[in-house]
Amino acid sequence: MTWHPPVPRRVTDPAGKEWLVSRSWPGVAAGRYVLEVQSPGHPGVRGGFFREGRFVPVDADDSKLPALAHESPKGETVVHRAHKRAVLRAGDTYIKVFRPDQSEAATISHVLATASLAGGRFRTPLMTAARPDVLVFSRVEGRPYHELGQDHATVPDGFFAGMWADWSQAWAETVARASSSDFRTSLEQLPLHDAEEELVKLRRWIDHWLLHSAGIPEAEQGRAALLAQADDVTAALLAGPSDPLGWAHGDLHDKQILGTDDAGTPGLLDFDEACRAEAALDLANLDVHLELRRRQNLLSGQRFAIAHASVVSAASRLHVSPDRFEAYAASARLRLACMYSFRPPWGSWSVRYLMSQGRGQPEQAETGT
Repeated sequence: MTWHPPVPRRVTDPAGKEWLVSRSWPGVAAGRYVLEVQSPGHPGVRGGFFREGRFVPVDADDSKLPALAHESPKGETVVHRAHKRAVLRAGDTYIKVFRPDQSEAATISHVLATASLAGGRFRTPLMTAARPDVLVFSRVEGRPYHELGQDHATVPDGFFAGMWADWSQAWAETVARASSSDFRTSLEQLPLHDAEEELVKLRRWIDHWLLHSAGIPEAEQGRAALLAQADDVTAALLAGPSDPLGWAHGDLHDKQILGTDDAGTPGLLDFDEACRAEAALDLANLDVHLELRRRQNLLSGQRFAIAHASVVSAASRLHVSPDRFEAYAASARLRLACMYSFRPPWGSWSVRYLMSQGRGQPEQAETGT
């Protein structure tokens, strides 16, 4: 499977300014994409659309994010998914801007998800203000594990292993505590993300890929492979029996976990997707992201092995069934295969590697990608 959505690495806006595409998402029609771009001469990031070969940037007056025009002068935009949401860094706070009427759900999710984390093994952001369509959170000290894994100058392998061991123990204790009867009230109010819901999420990305590849002869082999993999993942997820449902982050990966240069309590971010789920949902998603980092040459083989072992250790502590772990991992691989095929420079190889459902040492990206 070699065809991938042809999202360019660089785009030029109507004024002639060139931008580097940092992230992209599929649009509602074939050949149309939502872009997040950056430029050395422009602070932060900017959202926009790529339609019929033309890049159309979205300014601070994003029509679907009316609060953004008021909030954007307060800080630097670090996330802007046009017409969906934006995040600004303003001093020691982060400002999240939502579409109208969506901030209430995010508020409830954060409160319910963090109710059991207070005084626990993770440092989490505090919600410091809530305005119409806007939430403000305190900054959590530290750097993402994603970044620390690439830092060989100041983060030796021994320290890297220690921070992952700290995370593993903290995660197992946190999930067990948050899933206990002491927090049953808040847990039961979180949305359900069972195997069926995981398949809904996966199918959404498969449908995006099928839409954008429709009618393209070079994509026919890939479409057939994608559908065959989808059938295998569906069968595995629905085979059961499922593990018990408990507290879950819902979007756990190495950019959501923070560490400091000194050993200590890890940080944990972003509870918008918090839910009730099998413990395998979070752990498999994290592990597959680590596989991805290895394939992107962002994580060495030794560091991948260290981090992977810590994930497996947490799964063992939480009595995760190996079959459930592998079922959710297969789903995550397929979902990321679709997602990253829309993101340069990874599109040319992400599908080939991430479509593989086999375990083992991940194959690295080709030189020059």
